[in-house]
Amino acid sequence: MQKGYWTAGVDIGSEVTQISYMTEGMTEPETLETLFATEKDLSYLRDCLLAIPGLEVLADISSIDLVLSDFTLEKAEAVEKACRELGIKEDAIHLQGREEACIYFALNQERSLWNNDVVFFDFSREGCVYRNLHVQRGNASITAELMVEELDEMNYEEPSDETFLRLAKERLDRRLISAVYLIGEGFFEKEWEKESLPYLCNRRRVFKGLNLYTRAASYAAYDRVHARAFDQVQFLCKNRLGASILIPVQVKEERRLLYLAKAGMNWYEARALIEAIPDSLSELTLILRSWKGEEKTETISLEDFPKRERRMTRLELSLAFVNDRHGVILVRDLGFGSMVKASEVSVRKDIVIG
Repeated sequence: MQKGYWTAGVDIGSEVTQISYMTEGMTEPETLETLFATEKDLSYLRDCLLAIPGLEVLADISSIDLVLSDFTLEKAEAVEKACRELGIKEDAIHLQGREEACIYFALNQERSLWNNDVVFFDFSREGCVYRNLHVQRGNASITAELMVEELDEMNYEEPSDETFLRLAKERLDRRLISAVYLIGEGFFEKEWEKESLPYLCNRRRVFKGLNLYTRAASYAAYDRVHARAFDQVQFLCKNRLGASILIPVQVKEERRLLYLAKAGMNWYEARALIEAIPDSLSELTLILRSWKGEEKTETISLEDFPKRERRMTRLELSLAFVNDRHGVILVRDLGFGSMVKASEVSVRKDIVIG
């Protein structure tokens, strides 16, 4: 184990930010008691992180995972930039959504708590969200599928025990559930679950807490530098890609498929940059393969590129995502060394993952 390491988990909520951390000698994350007000000026993260006991230089953080309640491209780019400006190394910074955090948290508990399905109820001023995690264990990997549903009938200002009991029964009756997690201040500010809580606790283990997301992020940050156990987990949830994107390539006489992005990757981190010399300049073919193995093809027309002799054009292909369903591929003409000058021609292709 790396000596003197620091890993941090940060939950950036709409109103408050919470910090958990792990360092040498710790086997479980520690959560700071202080709740920091979430600010638009993200430089406030410096004070949040320096509140970790013993941490004096943010560049010493080996891995940091930040949970975003609103995981958009604009927010993700802003948070990543802010962390870099604080001196945290770029390859140490990772972002995730709350759905991913639920999976990280559940799978870091004892196995008896996720042998069957795991349920999360998140009740806050933002609303009430029901999440169900189903884990399928294979010989060498784990598939973790998380389903999400908004429970619009729950009112934060006037929580109804009767309504919550009905919603819970509709989703949990006659099912094997290993654990139920009640998250958010909606379960703490008033004691209103007079009948629903005993129902949930009947033959199920139930936990209430306010720091699930930040602890989950801390588990993820630790795993990235010390265990890599989650490399064997297929994430099937919001903010993860539902399909792989591949491009056929020829290596000597053998046709192969090159991955530009893999199903289960976090969309924000799913980026690719390759160079290729096509046989012809008519079109490029891409293959979209779902995690179930279903395939469809997409083509990128190269009709606007300069006409040249066979294999006398070098192309640059870059791939990035706007969200978990929308990717953008940009193809640029690089010419062919000193023999053929590059043109300014490029083509953009939008890829929609259903």
